[in-house]
Amino acid sequence: MTLELISVVADSAAAFGVVGSLIFVGFQVRQNSAGLHNAAAQSLVATYQDLFENVIDSGEFAGILRQGFRDLDSLDEASETRFYAFSSKALRVYQGLHWQWQRGAIDDGLFKSMTTLFEDFATSPGWRDVWRNRRHQYDADFQKFIDTMMSEDKGRPLYSDPIARED
Repeated sequence: MTLELISVVADSAAAFGVVGSLIFVGFQVRQNSAGLHNAAAQSLVATYQDLFENVIDSGEFAGILRQGFRDLDSLDEASETRFYAFSSKALRVYQGLHWQWQRGAIDDGLFKSMTTLFEDFATSPGWRDVWRNRRHQYDADFQKFIDTMMSEDKGRPLYSDPIARED
């Protein structure tokens, strides 16, 4: 074997090693990306669930929320502030979800399942009042998305109306 042949074999082996390393790095990046997508989804689901802990844990707040959805003007000042604070937090969580969905970090199924609740929120007069009064605080893409959601009016009422049941 000549020195020239040994050099060609060594260069070829090195090239195969580099190609193999690049394939391995590509595989690792893909796995890492999938892991990041899963982590993002889990984090948003946890944040989404945390949002409703006050409603579950506080009968007082559950009453405020229900009354606020029905008629925002019927709330006293403190209750109205709490309703706005909850609504703003919910919209921020949803804006984050929307942002991640637009960038492919959240899949369509998860996004649609979480969107359904906001479609239901959008049926209530109080929620529509909050959106009308606070819409300017959100980015243009999200504004357009929520405006479209509200115009399509696909949601279902969140709660039965006790007055309607008496009829």
